[in-house]
Amino acid sequence: MDVSFGISEMLAQVGLFSALALAPGLLPARNGVAQRVSSVHMLTLADEVDETAMFAASTFPIKPADLINKCKEVIVAQGKIQDSTLDESIYADNFRFCAPFVGGATPSSSDDPMPGLAKPEYLAALRGFNLLSAFPDMNNNYHAFRVDPFETNRVWFQTRVFATHTGALMGGAPTGKRLEMPPQAFSMTFNEAGQLTLFNVGYVIDRTVGNTGGLGGAFGFFWGTGNPLPFPECQPYKPSLNMRALSVLQKLQNVLPGGKK
Repeated sequence: MDVSFGISEMLAQVGLFSALALAPGLLPARNGVAQRVSSVHMLTLADEVDETAMFAASTFPIKPADLINKCKEVIVAQGKIQDSTLDESIYADNFRFCAPFVGGATPSSSDDPMPGLAKPEYLAALRGFNLLSAFPDMNNNYHAFRVDPFETNRVWFQTRVFATHTGALMGGAPTGKRLEMPPQAFSMTFNEAGQLTLFNVGYVIDRTVGNTGGLGGAFGFFWGTGNPLPFPECQPYKPSLNMRALSVLQKLQNVLPGGKK
């Protein structure tokens, strides 16, 4: 029996929905071939949030699609920092720039100040440090733009950077090295006027990827080209002495009499 012919005939006689009820997973025949649709049922976890409901309940005036577009507009605008055509009004007066090891200590109580560089410091740093001159072929490979359902004024996105060191970097000669950075997470937070209030950058998602020692941001470029900054935070991760001592004790526990086997 020709299944595709039978389905096509039923569609003509009893209509689309009746046919699909009788033959799940098949769409009307196209060029004599039955078209199959996905029958995968997406699993919903017990503690998975209902993002649609959360966005519907949000009172933030800028809708998710428009906010993502605004985030991309900021990325494009920041490319103008070196030629002095950047419109600085895209940043709110209370703007902060924050990275894993930039801008101060992580707050440990509600009384601690929030880390980050203020707007004037951030813009001065951008103007004084041009990575594109050292890596003119840099490709950030931006992807995974999405609005945070818990903070509907915040856009998250990721990068997978590839770049070749063909220009001087902080006075150092080009090495010609091709860098692959680990995947990194970024976010931009906006106020109701659409101005950027917080820019979080360079949070490594998988430190085992790439050839920059698991380092992201500027630290990865420095270390990857053989010009590491002389601080522990700017070096590939190594366990502290205390952590190594704990590991030794755990191993001893397994080999001493009465220890775990």
